[in-house]
Amino acid sequence: MRRLFDFFCGMVFVELKGASPERFFNVCRSRQIPLYEIGTQVTEKGTIYVAKIKLKDYFRVRQAAKKAHCIPYIRKKVGMPFLMKKYRNRIAFFAGGVYCLWLMWLLSRFVWDVSVTGGFVHTEEELLSYLCENNVVCGMRCDEVDCTEIERKLRIDYPDIGWVSAELRGTKLFLRVAETDMPIMQKEENAPAHLVASSDGIVEHIVCRSGTPLVKEGDVVKKGDILVSGVVSVIGDNETLVNRYAVTAEADIVLRTVKKYFHSFERETEEREYTGKRKTGYTFFYGNKKIFSHMPSHSYTNYDIITEDAVLSLHEHYPLPLRMQKSTVSEYVPVVRDYTKEEAEGIANRALERYLRYLSENETTVLSVDTKTTVGKDTIVTEGKLVLLSAAWEQMTVQENEWRQQNSDEYSGNNDGTAGGA
Repeated sequence: MRRLFDFFCGMVFVELKGASPERFFNVCRSRQIPLYEIGTQVTEKGTIYVAKIKLKDYFRVRQAAKKAHCIPYIRKKVGMPFLMKKYRNRIAFFAGGVYCLWLMWLLSRFVWDVSVTGGFVHTEEELLSYLCENNVVCGMRCDEVDCTEIERKLRIDYPDIGWVSAELRGTKLFLRVAETDMPIMQKEENAPAHLVASSDGIVEHIVCRSGTPLVKEGDVVKKGDILVSGVVSVIGDNETLVNRYAVTAEADIVLRTVKKYFHSFERETEEREYTGKRKTGYTFFYGNKKIFSHMPSHSYTNYDIITEDAVLSLHEHYPLPLRMQKSTVSEYVPVVRDYTKEEAEGIANRALERYLRYLSENETTVLSVDTKTTVGKDTIVTEGKLVLLSAAWEQMTVQENEWRQQNSDEYSGNNDGTAGGA
């Protein structure tokens, strides 16, 4: 802080030459003239004294030096007064610098970016649109942003959002959400249902939680066979059927199945050979408004356009509403060629790996892979068999006639309601 104060006041570094420098120091002390960083330097001409003095005290020092028969030579001048004197003919430059700083301070008082993270069901575009409807938009004043009110409204209007955090850092508003009701990947049936095999296979594992299991581990089943029945029978004494009722069958079932794999693609491919000719254009935006654009014309028949965005930012959390967009147009010539045998086999193997990875991500275990790739003149074909362990079952609705019993008349004993007897 003291150095900053000295810089604005101005400091002078002096070198004392004379017969009595010690008397000069005593005179300065008696007249209460502060000296700083007093030191000595040994030269060819002898020992000299140096000191630092404030600009406002320099003229007083001259009187003290005259009394002590010393001469204070100025070595160096440091501080704002000397800079202003040096650049007094460049007032417009300093005014522009001050105006730039003021403009940056002014722009830092507004929100220029909104970041939304954590949404799954509710996308970023949906939540940004909701904020816009509630007057939370880019360009609003930072002191008008009420993070607590934003959190409260989001929890009221979106009951499936269990946690929300709104935080303003600099000129950027961060909105983080956490949803409690994640989407159900598999449709759940509330109606009574059987569990039936969705493909041929062998039962590797079965644990029934609801319903009547009709198969056991090691049984061979075909597509459409009922694995767990949704009809539950109530058996009384002497193995007598008392009642039947329907439930939604639930079980953990793993089937070993054999799946046919087939993938083909054309051997001929079209590639892009770039000629090296390109043109670059620039577009400048203030907020969402385009203020300048330069897009050079071109006569390319086939071309790519690559666009890069750059946002002016004072800091990670202080983006400004100035954005530049750079667009590069590159010409290319389409070239048709055939895959080599090695390239074709590599593409086929990568396609198989992607499919196996997809099965693994969907809780399917691959036991063995037996495929063959044939590279023909026009087409590359990969086919074979995959042995899988998966939950290869689906639900089938229980029909009412499968479980509902027809009750007889308890007085006559006849089903048609007529009186009994001869």
